Amino acid sequence: MTIRLEIVDLRSLDVDRLSAWRPEAPEDVYLTLELEIGEAGVSGAHVFQLLAATPEGVRAHHDGRALQAYTSMRRRAKGFDIDALLIVDPYDWDTLREALRQRVAACERSTWAESLDCLRTRFFWEYEGVERR
Repeated sequence: MTIRLEIVDLRSLDVDRLSAWRPEAPEDVYLTLELEIGEAGVSGAHVFQLLAATPEGVRAHHDGRALQAYTSMRRRAKGFDIDALLIVDPYDWDTLREALRQRVAACERSTWAESLDCLRTRFFWEYEGVERR
């Protein structure tokens, strides 16, 4: 049996009201997204992040501090090869939302722990690199 995952909340750290936002230049988008993902029908969720960008957005913005932050997040995930960059071309809200839904659904496994391991390869996880006490 496979558990079903759901995106409980989705927001951008860069723009307000992501679903209503229309970029001035849809070919030049570079957004940090934060998703709360949990098991459907179960209270609680974990916070994950990823970058959603167009090819031009990556060329124009994925350097300097943005690249340092991205690289730092990848380093925190010892043992995981994280692919937390989603390329959209061109930017379209419905297409982005569906791509995120599919990315999450692809991590549905028989247990939450197995699903979490998969999610950690596709998103930056809020607890990555945090030691338990």
